[in-house]
Amino acid sequence: MTRTDATAFDRLAAPYDRGMAPLEKLWLRQMRRRLLPHARGKTLEIGMGTGANFPFYPDPVCLTAVDESPDMLGFAALRAQSLQRCVHLGQADVEHLAFPSECFDTVVASLVLCSVVDQHEALAELRRVLRKPGGRLLLLEHTRPRLRPLGWLADLANIPWYAFQGRCHLNRETEKAIGESSFQVEYTESKGGGLLRLIVACPV
Repeated sequence: MTRTDATAFDRLAAPYDRGMAPLEKLWLRQMRRRLLPHARGKTLEIGMGTGANFPFYPDPVCLTAVDESPDMLGFAALRAQSLQRCVHLGQADVEHLAFPSECFDTVVASLVLCSVVDQHEALAELRRVLRKPGGRLLLLEHTRPRLRPLGWLADLANIPWYAFQGRCHLNRETEKAIGESSFQVEYTESKGGGLLRLIVACPV
């Protein structure tokens, strides 16, 4: 990770929650409520941003959360404090995790795999830190819709969006990448024709 990469998310940290509020009310909050209760044991959240997932974890979970942006980490720390939730926070990017192999029961990511440089490299790292057997990957991602008109629209919209944002892709086929990365998809659920998708997978 370079400082330039982190700065791309630093500048989004302060307005992030306000900018995401409409989507949170429409879909994301409901999807977080459905996904996060499946976390158990020693849990790692990668790219946790401002900590929007923190309120939805079961109490027994032992939570570690990382992000590459120092500014995002600051906002996440404030949220954890306001919730009186113990979260072990650290700075890291998903392609280079400084954790031993097979040390987590659950790995969580929300709107992260759309922005990593190499999805397969990131997924290989997530598989490495998950316990096998029994580990579980919980994802909330925006993905390329399967319906052709929506998929074409995502492809077109991705051109100006990526030019503006510089990291996020609107048309990644994340579920396919998971299946190609030694994971077995157990469950999926989509909103908005597949623009947003819950994915539960286990390492194989």
